[in-house]
Amino acid sequence: MLRKVPLIVILGSTGTGKTKLSLELAERFGGEIISADSMQVYTNLDIVTAKATKEEQGRAPHHLLDVATPAAPYTVTHFRNAALPIIEQLLAKSNPPIIVGGTNYYIESLLWDILVKTDEPAATPRKLQPAMLLADSVMATMTSEELHNHLAEIDAGSAMRIHPNNRRKILRAIEVYQNSGQTLSTHLTEQRCQPGGNRLGGPLRYPHTILLWLRCRQEVLNTRLEKRVDGMLEQGLLGELREFHNKYANVTGEGYTKGVLQTIGYKEFVPYLSKYNAEHDVQLEAYLRAHNFVLPTVDELKGKSADDVIPVGLDLLHSCCEQLKLVTRRYSKNQLKWINNRFLASKDRQVPDLYELDTSDVNAWTQMVYKRAESIIVSYMDDAVCEIEPLPKRTHPGADLDEETSNFCAICKRHFIGEYQWKIHLKSNKHKRCREALRRKQKSEKATIHDDSQTAS
Repeated sequence: MLRKVPLIVILGSTGTGKTKLSLELAERFGGEIISADSMQVYTNLDIVTAKATKEEQGRAPHHLLDVATPAAPYTVTHFRNAALPIIEQLLAKSNPPIIVGGTNYYIESLLWDILVKTDEPAATPRKLQPAMLLADSVMATMTSEELHNHLAEIDAGSAMRIHPNNRRKILRAIEVYQNSGQTLSTHLTEQRCQPGGNRLGGPLRYPHTILLWLRCRQEVLNTRLEKRVDGMLEQGLLGELREFHNKYANVTGEGYTKGVLQTIGYKEFVPYLSKYNAEHDVQLEAYLRAHNFVLPTVDELKGKSADDVIPVGLDLLHSCCEQLKLVTRRYSKNQLKWINNRFLASKDRQVPDLYELDTSDVNAWTQMVYKRAESIIVSYMDDAVCEIEPLPKRTHPGADLDEETSNFCAICKRHFIGEYQWKIHLKSNKHKRCREALRRKQKSEKATIHDDSQTAS
């Protein structure tokens, strides 16, 4: 019997054990690992990105680690164009590709045909009017509102779909129009009309795909994430960030400002790195080493006596670490929402079966995670019934609403994209408070006008 060779995708929030499982499955099934992490593509950021160590990389072939620098932009399109040929080559050799990472839109770009190509002119391009074309230098000086107004003139559909404050997406839509001669809306319509397409884009690329979703109880995950940041300091985080900052902080261009500077793990430390130098790093590391790399809390710092020698910059470093912990926890929750909405509750989308694996108890890893993942893959390859059932699909409460329309709340002075978010806003306590405050203000103004008129008469 011919065994099916699946594309194995390991999803999950930061800190759930994706690297560990990817290595175990690669060794078990002779697979190769393709990293889908928007931070791990950058060179020399091993510790802060929790990149697989050199020893771990020696256990199985790895792809798309250390392939970019901030000197040039690295986008999801770059990632997709690099990853797809690797996947095809591995499948041709009957070696299962193992996609692992926390950047979900990277993973989506491989599973579905969702990105728009702009490097090739359309077959029947529109004749672009010179007034509709903007030079990069001109767009750089325009506000997001001005760019959005320009987009509304050339592509009303995209303007309705993109938030006026989302400068990156606005520029992308303008770029599509100027490079291809067709609007982004036209490209999306063509993509969605393919067999298997839906409102999110084109069809599924690989029918033989297994999705493994590593889950962890939030309170356990939060503790792990905090310990991970503390452990990074002991591994040499300061030295790594200092070397990277000194090399690239003065680099101009989108690779830095729109690439690594926007990703979690580096930007949180820029305030410290910009204010202090390597000499301060040495002092701080010596202090931390003497205290087992445990940062004192803010209250502990305030309570230190005059005899305690506190290195300059320790308070700012502490603030940076706390910020990293905060944004990492927030990001892990956003990853959960993304998977729930884009994988489990996407109406009409071709989504492979999604299997949940609980990684909360590290002592039960072998039975609860590895063995279950192995059973799922073996059953699939042998075309046998698996005792482990995939998660049931669910219906998103906004599934039947128009998600490509824009609404502006004149009371709260905010834009909302999609009917679902608009309906949520109208029912929110914040909106009701603003509405009531406006009502009281208007009532007060009317009373004042009435009193003034009475006095005048």
